[in-house]
Order: sequence, then structure tokens, then C-alpha cells
Amino acid sequence: MNDSLISFVNSGIENLQPYEPGRSIEEVVVEYNPEKIVKLASNENPLGPSPKAKKILESLNESLSLYPSSDATSLKTKIAKFESVKNNQIIIGNGSNEVLELAARAFLNNTSSAVMSKHAFAVYKILTQACGSKVIEVPMINWTHNLKQFNDYCEDKTRIIFVANPNNPTGTFNSHSDFRDMMLEIPQSILVVLDLAYYEYVEAEDYIRTNELLDEFDNILITKTFSKIQGLASLRIGYGIGSKELCSVINKIRQPFNVNQLAQLAAIEAIDDIDHIKQSRDLNSIERDRMMAALKSVGMECIKSQGNFISFKGDFNSEEMFLSLMKLGVIVRPIDNYEMLGYLRMTIGTPEENDYFFNHFKKSNMYRFIETKIAFDFFYDFRV
Repeated sequence: MNDSLISFVNSGIENLQPYEPGRSIEEVVVEYNPEKIVKLASNENPLGPSPKAKKILESLNESLSLYPSSDATSLKTKIAKFESVKNNQIIIGNGSNEVLELAARAFLNNTSSAVMSKHAFAVYKILTQACGSKVIEVPMINWTHNLKQFNDYCEDKTRIIFVANPNNPTGTFNSHSDFRDMMLEIPQSILVVLDLAYYEYVEAEDYIRTNELLDEFDNILITKTFSKIQGLASLRIGYGIGSKELCSVINKIRQPFNVNQLAQLAAIEAIDDIDHIKQSRDLNSIERDRMMAALKSVGMECIKSQGNFISFKGDFNSEEMFLSLMKLGVIVRPIDNYEMLGYLRMTIGTPEENDYFFNHFKKSNMYRFIETKIAFDFFYDFRV
């Protein structure tokens, strides 16, 4: 390609590290062809989508030749009722990532900056750099957002703060009161994007109360997704809620027909399928605790999570362990790119999937090395 053309690429893109998704089942089949594959890499719901969503998709046929609702009117109405907001307070996105991108495009440029935690969701940094903006990272405390420090890191040119609660990939959360305290300190000229992709899994007390925040603050955009507990990851659909003035501005740059008809119809059915959500939450709670205990029992260091995943580390090379597990048909996620050296992240699956992971984890060559080292250290300590 013509070098003179590339020289005009936005300045932040040149050194941007692209997002690295979890390995797909298809990739692992082609590369290793194991007898069985368990994917625990991308924080998907192991129970799949809502039965109501599957039923509506099965009945869809003739409407495939028609454009979807450009404004997702029926879905907006359903979300408005579910969230106790008005239709004009909603932005529909091709996944919540698109809502994040729209917010970044609306407020960031090469003269601005965005603030986020170190070890925060990688997309925040990517969007900020793509807009040519400066990335400012706030150190975490015990793998948790240090919200008390966010205002200290803001500049006059800061336009967005990104906060995921719970955070991915650490799984830690911040209370409603701590978040509100931060909002009271932040200038009203800064947009705070609160990413609640995993909110349904949170069991902790004093968690985020969205309507109270929306009633009190005009400079907040709350994003949610149908990819996690609703199990619609492949359909790519999510939304944002905020003040009508904020949503009006952001909706101006949203592309028409950005969300397909299948996704809209499935989301309408899934959003309030209470039975499916409860079943998914209950399964996650039981299995998350069980896998935390199992990993700790073999010497792993685990970060206490409020999401549907656990990040853990041991005395092993995370990339080598990742490859060793993948050859055995288990897909997890190395997270060195989050500056969490040595950590792996596993999605909470079904009991059978989790057992498959744990049994193969112990069978892997890397684990056998750890087991030998633990035994040696014990023997050495005993002798001393």
C-alpha cells in the first residue's frame, strides 16, 4: 500500500495493540484436533440462550429478506420497561462494545484523554488510542478499581472515564456507595461510562443501583450486554442507558440497521426470562465457589470474582500452560496482555465442563512439574 496514505492514519492507531479474543473451537480443531473440546475462554453462558429466545428464532423465516427496525423500537420499549427509563434514554448497539465505541467517537479526539484502571477491559484502551486520545491508567488496589483516586488522575482535557463493574478480567467489584462518591468528585464535563456486562452474576451487597445513578447524574452512560447471562454472544447485541440529551447525541452517529432482526427478537424474549437468568446465576454461584476451592487446593492463587470467571496463577508459565491445555481440548485465556503476568482466566462452565478442565489441568505436563516442585519444597522444608 502507498506509504503516503498510511502516514495519514490516526496517530493513536500506529502503536495500538489489537484486541485478542479467546481461541475459537474451530481454530483448536484445525490446529490440534483433540477428541473433545471444552471452551472456557470467553465468559459465555454454559447453559446457552434463553429457551424463549431460541423459540422465537426458530419461527423466523420470511422476515429475513427485510431490513430490521432501524431504531429497534420494540426492543427499546421492552428495555425501557425493564430498566424503568424512557425510550429516548436508550442506545442499542451491535454488542455493548459498539455503544462503548460510539461514546468514544462522540467525545474523544487527539486533544483529549480518557481515564481507566490498569488491568481494565482492553477495549477501553483500544478505543481511546484509536481516537488519538491519551490513555491514563489508575493503579488498582488488590485487583480492584481505586475509585477514590480517579479524580486525581483526571486532566482538564479528560473527557471519558471507563469503569467495568465487575471488572474483566479480575472479577472484582465496587460498591454503589464507593461509585457514587467518585461521581460526586468527578467534574460534570467528564462522561463516566459504567460497563455492567456481568452485573447479573454479582451477589455482593450494596451493588450498583442504576436508576439512582441516572436520576442523580447526567454525565453517566451505563452499558449492558445480552452476550453473557442471556447467552446471545453470537448475535451481538447490547445497549446503553443515560440522559435523553446524552443518548440523543450518541445516537446521531449510530449507523442505521446496526442490529439485525434475529438479535432484536431474541433480546426481547431474553431480557426478562427470569427463570433462565436465575438458573444461570445459581449454576454460576455454585460452580464458581467449587472451582475456586479446587484451584486453591492445588496451590493456585485465585482472585475472588463476582463474575462468571476466575483468574488464577500458579508456579507455571501461563502461555505454556495455555498451550498444554489447548492440546488436551481445554480452551482457557492467558491474560498477560492485561499486565497480569502468569495469570490464566477460566470461564465458569457446567459441572461436567469444569471437571473436564480441572482433570486435564492436573494431567498437563506443566502441572506435573508444579506437583513435583510442591513435593520437593515440602520435603526440603521438612528436612530443614
